Amino acid sequence: MTATLAPASEQAMFDERLPVGRTLVIGFQHVLVMMPGTIAVPLILASAIGLNAADTSLLVSANFLAVGVTTMIHALGFGHIGTRLPIIFGSSFAPLGPMIMIGKNYGMGALFGAIIGSGVLILASTFFLEKVLALFPKVVVGCFVTLIGVSLAPTALTDLAGGFGSESFGSPRNLALGFGVLITIVLLERFGRGMVSVLALLIGMIGGGLVGLALGMVDTKAVADASWFAVVPPFHFGVPEFHPVPILLMTLFCLMNVLQCIGGYSVLDDLTGSHTSRAKVVDGVRAQAVGQIFAGSFNSVACTIFKENLGLLGITKVKSRWVIVTAAAMALLLGFLPKIATLLTAIPKPVVGGATLYLFGVVTAAGLSILSSLDFGKNHHFTIIGTSLAVGIGAEFVGDAFSQLPETLSMLLSDGLFMVAFTAVTLNLLYNGVRTRPLETDVSDAGTRSRHVPEPDHASSPQ
Repeated sequence: MTATLAPASEQAMFDERLPVGRTLVIGFQHVLVMMPGTIAVPLILASAIGLNAADTSLLVSANFLAVGVTTMIHALGFGHIGTRLPIIFGSSFAPLGPMIMIGKNYGMGALFGAIIGSGVLILASTFFLEKVLALFPKVVVGCFVTLIGVSLAPTALTDLAGGFGSESFGSPRNLALGFGVLITIVLLERFGRGMVSVLALLIGMIGGGLVGLALGMVDTKAVADASWFAVVPPFHFGVPEFHPVPILLMTLFCLMNVLQCIGGYSVLDDLTGSHTSRAKVVDGVRAQAVGQIFAGSFNSVACTIFKENLGLLGITKVKSRWVIVTAAAMALLLGFLPKIATLLTAIPKPVVGGATLYLFGVVTAAGLSILSSLDFGKNHHFTIIGTSLAVGIGAEFVGDAFSQLPETLSMLLSDGLFMVAFTAVTLNLLYNGVRTRPLETDVSDAGTRSRHVPEPDHASSPQ
């Protein structure tokens, strides 16, 4: 059995083999582009839950491992698992809020059990995927994505000021470094050309890290003591625990990843002049779910399509999946190099905060972009959007309002992202019912497009 194939001309475009040197160079560029997003999620998660430096470093290594495996499954294709398309997968911000909540309230075993369990449920949903995704039209996804950025912004600002429990929290040095990184990223993204603009986030973090090193804010001893090679052990935090509420929450948020990926396939089609069929989309979702099960087993998080790498594809005009396989292999290698992970973990909190404040701003803008594409005068969108965002933001910042309820119910209702999704889904069903849309359509951008994704160049792409 083979993976679902694109038309021969399209698949030939994706199967192109470049000279080894060029493959390695462009593959490495893809690794550089996806690196900030890959390390940000474990760093924020570890900081919020209160993990020590060693466990934080392991999370970073595990993330590189999961990114490499998930991307390789997609690019190579195994049966009806994988797309054989030139797409990079990286750590998703969508489930970050629930992951923090689950880790704090249930423990790390339950967190990774929820990631594994939701991966299994999403894999099962591929047999009736259109019916499941019909519950999440653009009006729902737009509200959800908008609140992701809004809800995570305080976390980013906290890191910018020095991080939870820092003795120097809010010091002028921390603020200057954090906002300096943010301003640098914005200026590079605005005025940089070519790869400078694409790598603005990474350059900003490297520059901030070097300044932090000069100011004595980097633990160089931990980096020096770290091993050069080690294998990430499965279930490092204990045997996975499978609790219904965490699995339900994680599944809801990871379904948003699925929608984001469907939007990503649409962007790829624009960039390459191809057409991703319904069958191939389903194969992609299956690979995404299998990658998530692997990630949860090896102490990592769910992955989604990285828009930045789609942008790089548009710039280089290189559409070969073998370049992506090479990038995935490089990410896998990084997963076995704890000294690199420790170095990345040692990045000062203000630097991470400045970078993630930019990232979460982009996420918020992506949600607003989705909402702006809707006609507020039709289908009661005005009411659905306004009410959902009001409920979600209220719950996010005044979660104590539900503290007198039973513990499980209180946890759910105090989560702003759950509340915005639940409210939007409920109101949309009330006003508009269920309207199934084919998977070939752009169900949602979900933050896939950005300034880093150029307009399609159909003149250089097969029609």
